[in-house]
Amino acid sequence: MGPIYKRCFSSCAPVRFLGRFQKHLVNTAPKEHVVKELVRPVGLREAPSPSVRYKEGNSVRDLFDDAKTSQRTRELEMQFSKGGLYDIYTFRKTKGKLFLSPPSFWKQDKAQYFPHLQGRSLDDSKNRDVENTLQGKLSVVRIFTSAAGDSLGKSYFQSEDGSDYLQDESSLNGSEEKLTTQIVEINLTENYLKALFARLALGQLRSSVPTERHSRYFLADRNQLSFGIREELQINNLYTSYVLVVDPQLKIRWMGCGAADKKEFNLLWRCVRGLKKELSSKLP
Repeated sequence: MGPIYKRCFSSCAPVRFLGRFQKHLVNTAPKEHVVKELVRPVGLREAPSPSVRYKEGNSVRDLFDDAKTSQRTRELEMQFSKGGLYDIYTFRKTKGKLFLSPPSFWKQDKAQYFPHLQGRSLDDSKNRDVENTLQGKLSVVRIFTSAAGDSLGKSYFQSEDGSDYLQDESSLNGSEEKLTTQIVEINLTENYLKALFARLALGQLRSSVPTERHSRYFLADRNQLSFGIREELQINNLYTSYVLVVDPQLKIRWMGCGAADKKEFNLLWRCVRGLKKELSSKLP
């Protein structure tokens, strides 16, 4: 190695390293959340199945793959930028309305899949694959982690005339309809301690949920879904609520968040009726 090369290497390498470090540092600075309308379909490319695992981080082999390393770097930058008090600050600023719902449901050929999740149902406390409950039916899925999110999400099921689908969902299905509409609730517990408290309160929870829906109310570990996956699904904020319409093929066709006003309540159930009509016409 010649003296000129040594001088260039010794002076340029630290400069390049510092440049990259400063770029990553800038990218981890918290960014102001901007509320936008969901345009692209939300979800995952791969259909859910028991064999699917959503890993976080790279394997040793991935460390030698520039594309995967760059992707992981971007994920970490985003994760650091949304750490600390970011969730609660954004929740207070937006009142839980992190995005605006699409004006109609997404087409089936464009729609993306709901993730694989395991959860304990209220009826027998056994671990189940949530997708098995969703398969073959039109599902309105309510997802929340906090008490605030639980309260906000209920507004999508309570109309101004006083009816409450969470207490009586019988009006969602007619006697001669080919396709069943169901409500599925997923309480994503944040950590082991909160999961333990939730299990200790199972008796109280069972009494607040109608018996016929106990098999469709799940307590699921939030960490089954990596940070990156939760970002793709738009469900990363701990304090708000999420409502998704999932078709019988496990594709997400519509999504809302936060609290629903009259307009958004009507939009959700108009999409449900429209999807039921579209999907029923394809059944034998």
